[in-house]
Amino acid sequence: MGNSDIVTSTVPPAIPDDRLRDLARRRMFFLDRDGTLTLAERKLPFVDEFLATLRATDRKLFVLTNNSSKSPRRHFENFRRMGLDLREEEVLVSIQPALAFLRAEGATRLHLVANAEVTEYVRSEGFDPAADDPQAVLLTYDTEIHYGKLLALVAHLRRGVPYYATHVDVVCPTPDGPVPDIGTTIRTIEMTLGLLPIRTFGKPAHEFVRPTLDAHGLGFGDAVVIGDRLYTDLELASGTDMLSILVLTGETTRAAHDQSAVKADIVVPDLGALLPWLE
Repeated sequence: MGNSDIVTSTVPPAIPDDRLRDLARRRMFFLDRDGTLTLAERKLPFVDEFLATLRATDRKLFVLTNNSSKSPRRHFENFRRMGLDLREEEVLVSIQPALAFLRAEGATRLHLVANAEVTEYVRSEGFDPAADDPQAVLLTYDTEIHYGKLLALVAHLRRGVPYYATHVDVVCPTPDGPVPDIGTTIRTIEMTLGLLPIRTFGKPAHEFVRPTLDAHGLGFGDAVVIGDRLYTDLELASGTDMLSILVLTGETTRAAHDQSAVKADIVVPDLGALLPWLE
């Protein structure tokens, strides 16, 4: 990725540069949720128009959310309640590749750190989420975390149970500001035991998107990733031919982007700035 370009939603450039021409030819769009499409239960500006344009131009779209505090079905229902034009199979959550990996490894007995809703989802997928002799520990964004859960997690890790986490986000954006996400728990465990997860499965892991690209006969060079976070959304494109776009509607400010080693191919204030190049 090279130097980034700024586009404004109110005064788009008269002539698109090479990156915007590149954007126009891309066929698959991976969109972040929190900070890009929504903040909590509120749609961000231009979301409806953006999704409608992707549909009208026969582009593929998928929402990638690391937020493993909700089941995939709950994420979809929330989107539909907000009026977003999305299909259930277009909503991809970090816990799905995590469970696919554990199933392939034969690890169905888990010590799961999760809230009640996600625990029931994992159980419905054929796993024992509270096994006495777990084959793996899986940490999610547990919105019901408490000290007792941390002690139980530490006890299993001391015994050498393999340790995985759905994603790495340190904070989750909300309309009232950021709140602690799974990354704060990961750091607590690192400070306590010196351990990090063996593997994480949400953004920026390429495995989060590769199965979807393969299923549609497309490659990284056909795809765009759009998000508000440098170390997950934009890092997802690192080392690939995916086009990365930063929207300034969530966590990352323009100043933070400019000071970061991770750079977007395109920086825009909101999704509306991209519409002229997709129609």
